[in-house]
Amino acid sequence: MDRGRLVLAGSSLAACALLLEGGFRALEPRLGVDADRIGLLREFVGSRGRAAEYEARAHTLYTRPRGRPGINSLGFADEEFSRERTLGVARIACLGSSTTEGGNDRHEGAYPKLLSRALTERTGRPFEVMNFGMSGWTSAEILVNYFLVVQDFSPDVVILHEGANDVEARVRPYFRSDYSHYRRPWTPLCYSAPYRLLIQASDLFAWTQLRGAVPFGLEAVVVEAPAGSPTALDPETAGAFRRNVLTVAESVRLRGGLSVLATLPYDPVAAERFPLYREGIDEHNALLRSLARDHGFLLVDLDRAARERPEALRATFLDLVHMSTEGNRFKAETIADALLAGGHLSD
Repeated sequence: MDRGRLVLAGSSLAACALLLEGGFRALEPRLGVDADRIGLLREFVGSRGRAAEYEARAHTLYTRPRGRPGINSLGFADEEFSRERTLGVARIACLGSSTTEGGNDRHEGAYPKLLSRALTERTGRPFEVMNFGMSGWTSAEILVNYFLVVQDFSPDVVILHEGANDVEARVRPYFRSDYSHYRRPWTPLCYSAPYRLLIQASDLFAWTQLRGAVPFGLEAVVVEAPAGSPTALDPETAGAFRRNVLTVAESVRLRGGLSVLATLPYDPVAAERFPLYREGIDEHNALLRSLARDHGFLLVDLDRAARERPEALRATFLDLVHMSTEGNRFKAETIADALLAGGHLSD
């Protein structure tokens, strides 16, 4: 083929590509294309795998980017924490994942903030409630964070509220009790120049990557690619969750603090679509109940309390486990009930 034909063929391909791209962009509203997700994908690929909402952290994989608005110097969605105690002010540390951090409504709508207000309104005294929740963390990261960070603040009360993210680790093939079959160190990703160019220039190409469920964001840099399909839950794999929770709770008590285990409520309607998660959360909630009973920790059974008022709380679920501000207020009020009824926050 001579040079002229090559140029003609190339020009024709380019024209076809432009027509396809133009036609696709015109049809995007009808196709329900999520422009925000395309934007996030472009940001992720353009930054060579930097997850915009998070940053790498030694030992706990990641936290929120320090220095961002609403994020303290430790990387948590809360105000700054002072190591110095205020005389006469009880200090409560809340440990967990996104259901503690606040889920879809961080900080002001999170249960730790609402717990602080509830306790103050009921007693007339100030309380320092610290939100150590981090979206996506399992009990493994929560355990490490407690020993390396939380215990340095000498909390009087530590609330452990987690039950969903460990399910993901448990259903992965080739289970390991340290979750190394599921987690990996923060791994920067490399994309070829042509791929980056196509993602930035073409909505159509970016959309095909999203449709193909190409992972991007946090999951792409700290989660091992699955070595097979999700498996049924093996009861023996729950031992790691039990060990992690028990280790933190016992350490809190040895340091003179009160360990509080809070079960995780979930939307029973949404749970029909996620049977493995429903089974796993039920197992974890049962383990929290047994740990509280056998070791004398304070149990706040949010799951059972939510089941007793399904109609009132149904609309507060945003998805399977995350709740609106009103749902988080239910958590805060229920925890406050337990703490005050037992005289755990007396002067």
